[in-house]
Amino acid sequence: MNWRIPPVGTWGGTSLLLAALSLPLFATAQTLAAPWQGLRTVGQGEMRWLWFKLYDATLYSESGRYQPGRYPQALSLTYARAIERQDLLEATAAEWQRLGLGSESERQRWLAKLAALWPDVAPGDKLVFYVDEQGMGHFWLRDRLLGSLDDPAFAPAFLAIWLTDDSRDPALTRRLRGQS
Repeated sequence: MNWRIPPVGTWGGTSLLLAALSLPLFATAQTLAAPWQGLRTVGQGEMRWLWFKLYDATLYSESGRYQPGRYPQALSLTYARAIERQDLLEATAAEWQRLGLGSESERQRWLAKLAALWPDVAPGDKLVFYVDEQGMGHFWLRDRLLGSLDDPAFAPAFLAIWLTDDSRDPALTRRLRGQS
């Protein structure tokens, strides 16, 4: 072999170059940090169907209190079972229909966007719906941004599935709101 170790100055220059090139990557990773991590827990509970646990749910807000329509807020769902995307979409559509949320055309538009964002979920997967200060909704899975919906009517309609007085599980709603 006809190679030699470069002088220390070369390694130092290479190290500085690599460090400088990695700064934008580090800054990008920091920018994409989960925005709800600075929020305070309002309440938490679990959703069961018959004797099966489906998921653990936690609601977060800036103040640690539930205030409808006051954002930022985040709803975290940590799944205990595998659920296919289509089943998630059908359950969401059924709840919106049952609760009378959105017009038929809005629901169809929202479901089409969710179908493009949501994957199947597995046990241990954490899906977070974060609503920013402007009321826009963002979905995260495993701390990775899936995508956003910029329709201001979407966030309240989606959160209502868990937080309205007429939710499927009123006890879970009260726990999420911090009322029990």
